[in-house]
Amino acid sequence: MQQIFRQPTKKNKYLLASVDRAIELLFLLESAPQEMGVTELSRALGVQKSTTHNLLQTLLARDFVRQTDTGQYTLGFRLMPLGLACTERLNIRRLASPFLKDLVNEAGEIVQLAVLSAGQITIVDRIEPSRSIFIIPRFDYCNTFHSTAMGKIFLAFNSNDFINKILTQPLAQYTAHTLTDQQLLCEEIVKIKDRGYSIACNETIEGVTCMGAPIFNANGKIEAAITISGITSWFNTERLGAVTYMLKEKASLISQQLGYRG
Repeated sequence: MQQIFRQPTKKNKYLLASVDRAIELLFLLESAPQEMGVTELSRALGVQKSTTHNLLQTLLARDFVRQTDTGQYTLGFRLMPLGLACTERLNIRRLASPFLKDLVNEAGEIVQLAVLSAGQITIVDRIEPSRSIFIIPRFDYCNTFHSTAMGKIFLAFNSNDFINKILTQPLAQYTAHTLTDQQLLCEEIVKIKDRGYSIACNETIEGVTCMGAPIFNANGKIEAAITISGITSWFNTERLGAVTYMLKEKASLISQQLGYRG
């Protein structure tokens, strides 16, 4: 079995070896496809069986691990409320804020962060560059899954049930470039999922191009979408590629902050 330890990148004089081993043990059980025995765990940890046994008994007493009917060990149920509490206290807007600011400075365009709320798109943060920019008209983005970069991201990385639900609704025509053909939209969803980003050029507001990328949580599910918007004429092929690269990089970093390891 491959050892997958999350060891500290720097040595820390305050690090307690026993606590560190216990954490490594939990990571081992997390990555294991099935329960593990004391011998197997001690070999993977590189410590004596007696040490591994003591670690297991300590974690067992706190329900951080549990012993199955076979006598082997797996993760305990006490970890579930801890993980839930951690997730609930993660504020996506606060967590993403420094990355959004960096993206605005690097790209020089409007950056937005959106989430799904009650099945509708909700903008939770918007940051504009310090330079003079164009003004995007006020717009209700809540049901623009087919015409905005953020909406297409939520479609591409969501469940088939969610996609089918959206496609059964009328697709509003905002401009001459809006995709209202379900087949063409499905084909674009496949492309977005494959390349990891979306583009909406003049599809919701004439003269505005927007790029989007997904943010994933620790469970590998889409948590939010991050977008960059600017005047269409400013995005030639070279600049479009550069800005898209920045966008995907920041989305990946935010996902990592949420515990995503994909």
